[in-house]
Order: sequence, then C-alpha cells, then structure tokens
Amino acid sequence: MRTSRANHRSSAYEPKRCMLVEFILGTIFIGVLLFVALVAHRLSTQDIASFHDLPEVIRRESDSVIRIASRPQFENASTVANTTAVSTPAAEMPEIPEPAEVCPPDYTHLDAFFSQLGSSIGIYFKNLDTGFVYSHNPDTVFFGASLNKAKHALYIHVAAERGYIDMYAVHTFTADDWWGGTGIIRFMPAGTRLTTRELLRHSVVYSDNVAHRMLARYMARTGFSYRDFVAELGSNPDLIRNIYSHYTTAADSALWFYAIHAYLESGSRYAHYLQYDLLNTALYSHPYFTRGSRFGGDGPIDVRLMHSRYPIAQKYGWAVESFNVAGIVYAGSPFMLVIISDMDNGAHELFNEISLLMQEFNERYFL
Repeated sequence: MRTSRANHRSSAYEPKRCMLVEFILGTIFIGVLLFVALVAHRLSTQDIASFHDLPEVIRRESDSVIRIASRPQFENASTVANTTAVSTPAAEMPEIPEPAEVCPPDYTHLDAFFSQLGSSIGIYFKNLDTGFVYSHNPDTVFFGASLNKAKHALYIHVAAERGYIDMYAVHTFTADDWWGGTGIIRFMPAGTRLTTRELLRHSVVYSDNVAHRMLARYMARTGFSYRDFVAELGSNPDLIRNIYSHYTTAADSALWFYAIHAYLESGSRYAHYLQYDLLNTALYSHPYFTRGSRFGGDGPIDVRLMHSRYPIAQKYGWAVESFNVAGIVYAGSPFMLVIISDMDNGAHELFNEISLLMQEFNERYFL
C-alpha cells in the first residue's frame, strides 16, 4: 500500500514537471530569436547610416532642431549604373552581373520648346530621386515678386525651430500695417489679432502682403538675420533688395525649394504647417481678392500656375512684368520645378503647359 501511494503521488506531479520543462525551453527559444533579430537590425542600420549624399542645406544649432533624412542622390541619371560598393577583397566577392546601362534622358524636345521662349523665361527641373537636372536660362536674373514669401516662410519656420520666435505669439493688425495688393487681412478691422502661425498661413496660401509685413516687423526684433540665413543656405544675399523686394534666378529659387523640400522631409516640429500651406496655395483662391481690387470679377477664382495629377507644394509670385512659380511635385518619383519669367499674369496657361510637359518628361524617364 505504501508503494502504491508513492506511485500515485509521482504520477500527480508529472504534468507540473512537463509544464516547467516546456516553459524553460520556450524561454530559451524566444531569447535566441531576439538575439538573431538584434544582430540583423544592427547590420541593416549600418548599411542605412552609410548614405551621406543628401547635404544638410539647413545647418542646425543643436541636434534637436533640423533633422534631414538621408537618401542616396545622383547628379545625373547615367551615374546610377556606375555606383557599386567595394569593401571586401575581389577573391571573396560573389559573382555579380554587370549593371544594366542607364540611358540618359533625351531632352531635345525640351530644348526645342524652350528655345522658342528665348530669354523671357528661366526653367529649373530636378528629379529628387536621382538628382538629374534640366535647366533653361538658369542664371538669368528676374524679379522674384511674391515667390519670396515661400523663402521668408522657411526662414521663419526655422527661426521657430531654433527658439528665436514663438509660433503662437499674438500680433495685432494696425493701420500702419495696411498694404494693398493681394491678401485678405487688409479687409479686417484694425485691432484684429492673429498668431504667428495664422500670419504664415495668410502669407503663403493667400500671398497676403499685410501678413508678410507684420511677420517682417516681428522678425526684425529677434536678432535672427534674414540675410545671414540666406547666406547660410548658400544663396546670394546681393539678390535681396530688402525683406519685401528681391531678385532671383531659376537656379537660386531651386536652391531655396530644395531647402524647403529638405525641411518638409525632416519631420521637424513645424514642418507640417509649411507643407500644408504650400499644398493649398493658389492664385486668387479667396473671394476677398476680387473685392474692390484690380482683379475684378465676382470671385472666388482658383488659378493654379502648376498643374499635375499629383499633389504640388507650390508658391507663385506676380508683379508687373514678373510671373513666377516654384514647387515640389509629389509624383511617384518626386521632382522640383521652377518657372520664372518677365511675363505678366496672362502667362498662366503657358505655365500650365510647361508643368504638364515636365511631368510627362519625369514620368517617361524616372518612374
């Protein structure tokens, strides 16, 4: 009887011992999986960290300010085929087939098209995945008009990132701020209060001259120099007459919009504000533009100077004998396009034609 009870007690504990063994084996198995995953992650991040081709066009004062995501860049399409990584002796390298030859884009039709327009227009196209550039009169100087407001907006957003200004500070519209031309704040009563963020939206989306003036007055008190920021980006400060008036070239505006693109891609605190505004800007896009203004009509009118089936982050500029637009087109392979000219507002159909021509060129060679 004593032996029988011992056998019974032993069999009762058997399931518990099995469960303990299974728990130990399971823990060991999970630990092995976590170790393998950690090793694979470190190897992959080492590869990613090796790309340093995208320049930091906005220099940051601290690690927490502007973070620009790195991605491989190529100055022209033909260099893609010639990029290989060599880190181990040839004897240890696996046999790799010869890279396929990349045909350079044929842009003779673009040359023929733009040659008809002569020196009255400057063009700068850049595919943002490969770095391929096409340009026409890239260094011819034109009056920038309100294209400057996108550049000024980048300057103010970076100032906010660096702690020079408060994005939500409140400003009061006064009679001294009044300025004609585009915009809707001039129709508001004196004493209207708007935040820095609201002024930026008015300046970019509605090209509001009053907002631009109020922002310039605010920035003058910060100690963060606009001319110094222009030089920091590598642009030419001599093209700037003052905060309200500047000249530009297609290449110089492309430098600015490449900096804007880098900022939008950085994931910085306020980058989404600027992207939203640029995605929603349009010429005469608000009914206030037609109220007692030189534009006439009953509005609202929506005339976008760049057309595409894709979203476009863009800004236009218009003055007497000055008609300009620059933008980032979020195609499958995104590209940047600058069109500046000494034409007037009747050129918007030509600008639409040019933007669609460059979209077709980008799709043919870079998608």
